[in-house]
Amino acid sequence: MARKYELITELYRSTQKSVTAPASWQRFLIAASYNYRLSFDEQLLVYAQRPDATAVLEIERWNRQFGRWVNRGATGIAVLDDSSPGRSRLKHYFDISDTHATRFSRPVPIWRVREEYTPDIIEALENSFGELEDKTDLAAALISATANAVQDNMPDYLAELRHYTQDSFLEELDDLNVEVSFRTALKNSISYMLLSRCGCDTGEYFTDDDFRGILDFNTPETLNALGTATGDIAQMCLAEISRTVLNLQRLSERENRTFAAAPQIEYPISRNETTNPERSFDDDGDHIQDGKRLSAAEPAVAPGAGGTPWEIPVSYTH
Repeated sequence: MARKYELITELYRSTQKSVTAPASWQRFLIAASYNYRLSFDEQLLVYAQRPDATAVLEIERWNRQFGRWVNRGATGIAVLDDSSPGRSRLKHYFDISDTHATRFSRPVPIWRVREEYTPDIIEALENSFGELEDKTDLAAALISATANAVQDNMPDYLAELRHYTQDSFLEELDDLNVEVSFRTALKNSISYMLLSRCGCDTGEYFTDDDFRGILDFNTPETLNALGTATGDIAQMCLAEISRTVLNLQRLSERENRTFAAAPQIEYPISRNETTNPERSFDDDGDHIQDGKRLSAAEPAVAPGAGGTPWEIPVSYTH
């Protein structure tokens, strides 16, 4: 276990270094938008090992909450376990693709943003983050909500960042320019996560040049400060969107069941709408987000590749 912990720690460090390139950071943000309830270090390690994971939980939660068993020989996604301070421990997540249903299984709730949900999402964002500067469409509303959320929540994170600029490219900047750099990186990163997660075309709004500032966060401490702030604030926004969309989906499902009661009316169900769950769960552990899968990106270990140092055997007690 000590050797495995060392390997995962090294993987974490190497991934930190690799994601500071603008294109790599964007790929990471796509993965993080699906894993928005994980901590930054967990997001990095999931991205490094399984960038195409679509819904991760520990084996016990798959069993207990959803009645799903992990497949024999499945590869666990190792992350650092900080639940016991002072102890070097790992815990392992499994993707939903590594599990199978049983007769005890519960449906795994998923969510996807549909065009008709836009007015409700915009209203929910305004209720949570204040009046939006631009709400002509969903993408504009998401970017405006990000700006409000960053404005309200950045000060504490900025104060923390200023303790860690030594030896980074930020060290040569005065306080004002450190703030400008941090604000820009935060707004662009969070907006990118929200746009990606909600199915908007990020290419219409961002290019690699918009993420050149990530290069200034070139130490583990400064990158961690940026990643933590990005994840925390993005989670606030995505959690609000999740609640709104799930409520709308439940309402639609109830309406469909009512119509389906009439035998002459049938509604075809798209496989893509029912079997493509994503990476993150809502607060109560019952909500998985649905969205695009991320293509494998460097650095990554091939899913299911035998012999990886963090592959763990799956035991069966059921």
